[in-house]
Amino acid sequence: MNFNIHDVVRGAIQTVNTDVAGVVYVSSGRSNVRGILTPTYTQVSAQIQVQAADHRSITHERGLEYTQALFTIYAYGNFNDIERASGSGGDVVTFGGHWYYISTVREWWPQWCCFDVTKQLDATNLTAFLAALKNGANP
Repeated sequence: MNFNIHDVVRGAIQTVNTDVAGVVYVSSGRSNVRGILTPTYTQVSAQIQVQAADHRSITHERGLEYTQALFTIYAYGNFNDIERASGSGGDVVTFGGHWYYISTVREWWPQWCCFDVTKQLDATNLTAFLAALKNGANP
């Protein structure tokens, strides 16, 4: 029997901080057109729980200059930060009109996961976001 504690506390969490509608763009690889690499994604609609990141751990992990525009998100499903060895991951999240890159996955469970995101360039849609990142440009 698989007991999901997250489901048990979900109601209490929702009374304090309700979910927001978001879209997770799950990396599905990349296309290569004449040497120009463009990431490709599969769109997944999600209700996400957005919480402030623990600034103490952010300061120790990444230094003071990275303590802005970071959030911790809880979501049903399993999403990924980048994993260079397998060439997978690199998922992107959009909510509230902003784009965020999954920088660290903190917890993976069978039905849900917890991950940290870092704010990226704002764009109106995925095409505009990818154009800003074209050919490896650093946002």
